[in-house]
Amino acid sequence: MNKLLVGTAAIALFASPALAAPIGVTVGGYYNSMFYNVDSDSAVDYKRSSLQEDAEIIFKGKGVSNSGLEYGFQVQLEAATKDDQIDEHYIYIKGDFGKVEIGAENSSAFKAQVTAPKFLGWKTYDNNFETWSKVAKYEKPLHDNYSADANKVNYYSPRVNGVQFVYSITPSNQNSGGTGVGSGANNLLVESGVDKSYDDVIAMGLNYNGTLGGMKVAASYTTEKGDYSAVAGTVDGEHEEKAYGLSLSSGDFTIGGHKFESDEATATNPGNDWDITVVGVSYKLSSATTIGFSLQQQEDDKTGATGNDDTDITVIGGSTKIGSGATFTYSYEMVESDNPSKGDTTFIGAGLLLKF
Repeated sequence: MNKLLVGTAAIALFASPALAAPIGVTVGGYYNSMFYNVDSDSAVDYKRSSLQEDAEIIFKGKGVSNSGLEYGFQVQLEAATKDDQIDEHYIYIKGDFGKVEIGAENSSAFKAQVTAPKFLGWKTYDNNFETWSKVAKYEKPLHDNYSADANKVNYYSPRVNGVQFVYSITPSNQNSGGTGVGSGANNLLVESGVDKSYDDVIAMGLNYNGTLGGMKVAASYTTEKGDYSAVAGTVDGEHEEKAYGLSLSSGDFTIGGHKFESDEATATNPGNDWDITVVGVSYKLSSATTIGFSLQQQEDDKTGATGNDDTDITVIGGSTKIGSGATFTYSYEMVESDNPSKGDTTFIGAGLLLKF
């Protein structure tokens, strides 16, 4: 399967279709800023007031051949950090065969995953602001832990009766920001001398979009696994993640959730075995305002676990469009940890999301 996918990608890229027009380039992105008041009895060093930012400038290119083949690129420039200025960047080819992406991007399993509904200016479980991530094991119950943004090949099949198959190959996550890496018979992660790395990461999944009795239905099953190196020069074993997602929408209501499981135990390492369940409801109060709530439960299932790292996260809030491309967000986020050293923390936040 790997050779077939790589071969298909190479044929698509190096074929020479007649060009209809030059590649058109657009610039867009977002700027999300939140102010939080924090109340915590945790030993974690939280500030009482916190101003958080998350922003990207996104460059997109698109061209279409005379035969109808679409091709293009995307480059994402981080706009609120001094490190990793460019993370995702890739080229793509799209046609009757589906879509192939080559470069630094999240895996196709990550992008095909159906999740709990969004009602804030961002996905409540994403938490790019890193508010409650200091006390939660996985702040993102998504497939971005193994392959991350490392160079890869993503494939998305055409939809048949609403069903799409996705597949990804990542030679190594040694450079998770997408710097070029090699592949082949040699084990790259061992040669690199980098510990805590993943090699030969494979992701795949099924995604469904359709209607049932007038209700919009989305569902997914996705998985990602790779060879893990706990210490430089060794291969500790294979780690695997899998996730199930379901979303139902009727009128102004959307209800849904996803369950994420990681199986990282090996013969020499108990690993991090976690079950994370996220459920949520969103309601479109008006053409401008959406409100909702979500519940996230994280359970530590690794061998010998005491349960002290189990965490419950509750998010209540909403978002209101105040103009073209401008959204006001407000939220109450509560984290309850079974670990006495982490304690309980609440975050009351308000902010502005601009999309351009």
